[in-house]
Amino acid sequence: MKKMLMTLAAAAAIAAGTLTVSAESYWKYNDTTTIDLDETSLKKTTNGHEILNFVAIQTIPDGTCTYTYAYDRTAGTIQVVEMEKETKTLHYTSNFTPTSVNSTNPVVKARAEMAEAVYQRKVNHKK
Repeated sequence: MKKMLMTLAAAAAIAAGTLTVSAESYWKYNDTTTIDLDETSLKKTTNGHEILNFVAIQTIPDGTCTYTYAYDRTAGTIQVVEMEKETKTLHYTSNFTPTSVNSTNPVVKARAEMAEAVYQRKVNHKK
């Protein structure tokens, strides 16, 4: 929870233009979504699965949505481990089960594309 609060505070400060961050760390994926590459982790499980965990902060008109993802490249799945929506009048969390990256659902496809882009940046960021 502390890590998430720090991430939200950093996102708010970035949005407000009061915090200077390294371009090496924060990556603006699109107009509304920012990902801290330093907060991503890439691990191999004991059964050989390669899993990328990352947090994406999406700015919405009245607040933020913070998504914590698990992208299993070996199994070909993407999961929203936690989604936290916070506005002036609303605060809630939700989660979703892993879904195939080959889903026909456009939202899942977009998330899978983002996860692969984060993976590529993370792998290349280490070099």
